[in-house]
Amino acid sequence: LQKAVAQNTARQGQTFLNNKTRDAITFLQLLTQKYDVAVANPPYTDSADFGPELKRFVEANYKQPYKFNTNLYAAFIKRCCEIIEENGKVAMVHPPTFMYIKTFEDVRKYMLEKMHISLFVEWGYLGMFHQSARVDAAMYILEKEPKDIPVQFIKLNHIYEGKRYNAFVEAYDKLIANRQHPNNYTLPQEKLKIIEGWPFIYWISDGFREKFNKIKIKDVAKSGIGLSTSDNEKYIRYWWEIEKVFLNSQWKIIAKGGKFNKWYGNLWLCSQWDEGKFSLKNNPIATLRNQAYYFKKGYFFNRASTKGVSSKILPENCLIESSIVTVYSDEGNLFNLLAYSNSILFQYIANCLNATVSFQAGDNERVPYIKPSSTIANVIELLVTINIEIKKYIFSFFINETNFNQSPLLAFQGATLKDRVLAYLNYENAQLTQVLINEAIINELVFEVYELSDADREQVEAKMGKSIGSLPVSTEAKDAFLSQLENPLTEVTEHIQNLSVTTFDEQQVKEIKEGFATLYQSNNDLEEFCIRHQVNPINVWYWFKEANIVPQARAAEIALEFLADSIRTLLQQDEDGIIPLVGLPGEEALSQRLEKHCLQNGFTSAQYMQLDSLLGRPINEYLEHHFFNQLSNHLNLFMYLPKTPFIWHLSSGQHQG
Repeated sequence: LQKAVAQNTARQGQTFLNNKTRDAITFLQLLTQKYDVAVANPPYTDSADFGPELKRFVEANYKQPYKFNTNLYAAFIKRCCEIIEENGKVAMVHPPTFMYIKTFEDVRKYMLEKMHISLFVEWGYLGMFHQSARVDAAMYILEKEPKDIPVQFIKLNHIYEGKRYNAFVEAYDKLIANRQHPNNYTLPQEKLKIIEGWPFIYWISDGFREKFNKIKIKDVAKSGIGLSTSDNEKYIRYWWEIEKVFLNSQWKIIAKGGKFNKWYGNLWLCSQWDEGKFSLKNNPIATLRNQAYYFKKGYFFNRASTKGVSSKILPENCLIESSIVTVYSDEGNLFNLLAYSNSILFQYIANCLNATVSFQAGDNERVPYIKPSSTIANVIELLVTINIEIKKYIFSFFINETNFNQSPLLAFQGATLKDRVLAYLNYENAQLTQVLINEAIINELVFEVYELSDADREQVEAKMGKSIGSLPVSTEAKDAFLSQLENPLTEVTEHIQNLSVTTFDEQQVKEIKEGFATLYQSNNDLEEFCIRHQVNPINVWYWFKEANIVPQARAAEIALEFLADSIRTLLQQDEDGIIPLVGLPGEEALSQRLEKHCLQNGFTSAQYMQLDSLLGRPINEYLEHHFFNQLSNHLNLFMYLPKTPFIWHLSSGQHQG
């Protein structure tokens, strides 16, 4: 071809056809010859975004015998390995998703079976690039020539991003000098094959790694996702949109995820499940996965969460949705599995198996499982039962939960509404502290069952943090908390009595008490507050009682839910279900009816007026200008569900006629 083009150019000169043909031949040479080194920062494009032509090409050329078709960067890995000599090298930088998740399992197998990894650096998010390039990255060098020397790993993703590059230079210098460094790991490549799916988990000890090679959760339980409705607005309802009497008959509670929450809760929604026209059961385009698991008792967690796995009990007679993973077991170990799922050891292993925000059913099934002795299993079951009952009762005061009963303003006593709010919050803090103490005991028992070495345990706690329920306490807080416990388990009493005793300087206590004003705001519940300040919840409970501070945002939320429940009750009692905001002949205004309702439920006139201070504005102004919008936002629990309040504001215009 080259000779023909040269002859043709000699006869005709530099024509367009001659030039383009010569370019094509050069391009063909570049693609077919072999190279010493291939270096790439390939495009990161998921297969769903390929487009028809690229998709056909990748499916035809990069799916067999190993699947490199899930992301364009995976196809580039294969191509780079193809174009190097037998003693060549490949250097790549791209996202680390291939290290863990199942869809890249063949990529890992190809690397470990066909190539040798000589150096691997796990940078982490914003690690090696400028902050404008917001990407999680790994970089590595592959060699075609088989070698028996171990893989050199540098782990940086646990280091603060601003210090990560210097940490890399330091670790790399030590690696070159053949000296030890805490961020450097050496591992024979074959050991990456021990854990099912061959994830690149290189930093754990051999003893810890061997635990993955024994019984797994999939051997003792079933994990799966549920149905997809195809139309949430048509088939999904909040429980308050139907009569509660129909729950568990025509309508079934459906678990669909929600915020980070352990043990019980996030049961807000329901769907019709009968022979009716609008029943999800008869929806022709719904995907009804794993129907054998519907209505069975189990536990569930969100498939996607930035804070990790948080498992809660799934009662019988519930439906399950595709945004959650549900776990079932017929071996009598459900509560033990639930406890394990909420332990810091499980969180650590989950992060090892899938370091992304999406933890899947397949990941859960790969987690190693060790059956506890009957003695430990009995203690764990008691602790889990207590945690579930505590959370269930607390959620009976939250209007969005299906087990809602009544507002704390009615359930708790006090001379003023502020006193009632404080009485409730002190009670809630005490109960949640009990849950966190129980979790600390569960963590200890799980460590005991799994027989981790001291070094392995230190590694887990360095990554996940120690149980806040095991942190030191002040003597007065410990004594006060023990004195108010009712019929505690022996294990709970012993755990609290054995806590290290410490003293806190006045400035530290002052700062924590000042922080109570923001307690309960978004991502700042009691557990988060304790983690942020690294303080045992017993101390926080004690100081909160001393501070006598009502967090304004939480008080306003309690007042809003009280009004919503009261107004709903009034609407149900009303003849036509419509109440005017302003007085009409023969029909009282909403504020008048609301005041009567409060007085009938034990409020004094003064306490009714105190709603103003909880809401932060006069109640009449609040009802007319703020209530409906705030209620709608408060009940908007999911991004992709419509805002459907159970109280509607009907208006004829800006003057609210």
